[in-house]
Amino acid sequence: MKKMAFVTAAAVAAFVAAPASAVTTINLVPIAGTLSGVFGNLNPHGSGTDLYQFTVPSNGDLFGTIGSVGLRLTLTNLDFTKVTLNGVDFDIDSTGWVELRHISQSLLAGTQTLSVSYKNAQAFSKYGGTLTFFPSAGGVPEPATWGLMILGFGAVGGAMRYRQRKAATVRFA
Repeated sequence: MKKMAFVTAAAVAAFVAAPASAVTTINLVPIAGTLSGVFGNLNPHGSGTDLYQFTVPSNGDLFGTIGSVGLRLTLTNLDFTKVTLNGVDFDIDSTGWVELRHISQSLLAGTQTLSVSYKNAQAFSKYGGTLTFFPSAGGVPEPATWGLMILGFGAVGGAMRYRQRKAATVRFA
């Protein structure tokens, strides 16, 4: 009987106690050669930190923005204390009733972590943001690629020269 009560209590505690810093996944959707995603919290209260993760398939550049707009009521204000992407702070555009921040950062392929810390969140506070990822466009070719390219140009030049010589020969019947 005691064992059953302990198991029941443990099961209830597992459902009631949510992790303090649960990570939310941001799904990046392909749009016109880029990957874009949105994130936010529609019901923050008091002070806290929200963690987000997303994965980029290749190296590239990311542009992100986050904002919270408060009305002239104290019930809608929210103040960002720190917003970071992989430990790099977002630049502050404005504070006060209108909180805006942005970031532009080069990323390596893999999982990325976004952290949003806030305070003074009231009953009707909200924040939201967007991320846009631009994959790198190739880079510098490897030495073997250069070698094959030069060999190919040489073969094309040789074929053109051979055809010119052959075409210059005139035979009469």
